[in-house]
Amino acid sequence: MQSEQDFYRCLVSDASSRALLKIRDILADDTLDDPACFARIEAIVSLLEDLGVDCGGRHDF
Repeated sequence: MQSEQDFYRCLVSDASSRALLKIRDILADDTLDDPACFARIEAIVSLLEDLGVDCGGRHDF
């Protein structure tokens, strides 16, 4: 049982780490100017939704 718990803990940790690195990369993208901040936020919301995280009903754009 402990081995199975360790497996899932590592799996979740790995997925979380990959998501955070992708979010960091989106925010660090210097090719976007300030008006493109909307695009950065949209990219993060889209990433979260791709990972199955519901971002609420206000995300209808």
